[in-house]
Amino acid sequence: MSPQGRPPIEAAAVFGARLVEFNLLPSRTLHPSRDADYDAAPAGAFPAPLQAAWHRQRSAQILRRLDLHERPVHDASRPELALALLPPDPLARCALWLGVALCGARLRRAIAGAEVRRFIDGLGDAALAFARQSAPGLHPGIAGCEAFSADETVEAVRRLGRATLMQALHGGGPEVALRAELKLSAGPAGDAPLPAAASLALALGVLKLTEPTWHSSFPAIH
Repeated sequence: MSPQGRPPIEAAAVFGARLVEFNLLPSRTLHPSRDADYDAAPAGAFPAPLQAAWHRQRSAQILRRLDLHERPVHDASRPELALALLPPDPLARCALWLGVALCGARLRRAIAGAEVRRFIDGLGDAALAFARQSAPGLHPGIAGCEAFSADETVEAVRRLGRATLMQALHGGGPEVALRAELKLSAGPAGDAPLPAAASLALALGVLKLTEPTWHSSFPAIH
């Protein structure tokens, strides 16, 4: 960190490159389940020298479809960008961990047997570990989740996690939220159980625990 409190030049350059790609080249991180929404041949169908041009063309199409073509994200200090600029896989994991935190009270009730196997099959070993070790310090769990069946819990984790992530991004406006959503699998976001500010605080709390190096590279959220 410089004496003026600014990040090192290298970190600023990396952040700037991420923001440029986020604004102008959403096709590079578009979830495969959304390919059909933007009719175009896959990038792999073109020789490598032409793929950059292909991404520019397809990205322009995506941005026009979403009415974002002339609406870039200008405010680089928005805290929502710590989430929105995540690569697709970590962003999807963040959504999952949010759902785990919200349904953690129910997940922690599972001790052994069929329920544990269902949760591992549906959410993974890491989700159960997160529910037991980290989630209690993030959120007490939504009211009524203890009454969910195992199948209902798996569905609720995924649905509420995604909804809460999108709610967390809401404060950044559609310029942030719609671009970030393109990285996630296609499907409705649903209703979040928390307001935008609480969703953002929870999401940044999850990010601090699960992606500490990434989290620390965004001075605006400290």
